[in-house]
Amino acid sequence: MQSNDLHGERNMKTRWLLAIFFAILFAASSFAAPAPGQGATLRDGVVVDTARSVAYVMHPQGGIQALDLRRGTALWHSAAGERPLALAGNLLVAQARPGANGELRIVALGVRGGLLSSKAEIRMPEGVRADVAETLQQSFHVSAMPAQDGVLIAWETEELSGLPAHREQRLGQALASAASRNDRQGTALFDPQAGRLVTAASAAMAGQIARPVVAMSLSAPSVVENRFSSADGRYVLTSRLVDDASAHPYHWTISDARTGAVLGSLRSEASMAPFTVAGTRLIHVAPPSINLENGKMVDRPLRIRAVELTTGREAWRREIRDTAWRGPVPN
Repeated sequence: MQSNDLHGERNMKTRWLLAIFFAILFAASSFAAPAPGQGATLRDGVVVDTARSVAYVMHPQGGIQALDLRRGTALWHSAAGERPLALAGNLLVAQARPGANGELRIVALGVRGGLLSSKAEIRMPEGVRADVAETLQQSFHVSAMPAQDGVLIAWETEELSGLPAHREQRLGQALASAASRNDRQGTALFDPQAGRLVTAASAAMAGQIARPVVAMSLSAPSVVENRFSSADGRYVLTSRLVDDASAHPYHWTISDARTGAVLGSLRSEASMAPFTVAGTRLIHVAPPSINLENGKMVDRPLRIRAVELTTGREAWRREIRDTAWRGPVPN
């Protein structure tokens, strides 16, 4: 059950705050289109494989769920992992619940049924616990990228003061402080086939691992119409504010990045969202929001949606786990 503090916080989430959040998040993400077969990471914990027409997401009640991109139905659920990280051939590399002493547990699951294929543990420095969700005291982030000899794993943690700072501010603070605190970050090379850590990844290798690519800005922030790249670099989303009084004030147009051909358009409550395209459908992550619709306040959680680009209508949506701390904080 959500606390009153949580409801109060979410009631403060207006459209312009969402726009600022995504603008900062996009600017902080470096762009690197995934290679074929690697899937596209839309956000932390959401990996989309358009070739197989599957999205791997964090289930709201825990575990990993595979969703059919055509129907939005669940293909399988696995309690062996918690946070999807990257695809490596026919295996999904993911973060699992921490070990008894806070170890970072990395697992490899079969993409067809979610069965555990292999696992490995990475010891954490004293005082660091590899939690999947953010706590009042700590945020812990894991990134992964397929490489020739395995999957590069990079982790970093930040001690939080308990104050309700905006997440985009904390992101900048974490990136700035992690470089000077070697005990708060680390790397490893994971072999998903054998389930072992091959070697500690070098600093040069770790530098290749970027945070999840949500979108790359293709235009100056001051222009009326903003353009962003999809997570896989194949499509462009153009966003324009058309009706500030509407519950869906933004007009999105999706086009092919190579040819410029327009695939479709739709109205949205947010100025931007991490996305990709599967067939004729836009697949994107929508942030938590609360809006007045038809005289009623509608509170929506973090979710993944599919929108039919030929009609602009929602095909399906599924709630996904929100790992941000949204509970009460001490005075």
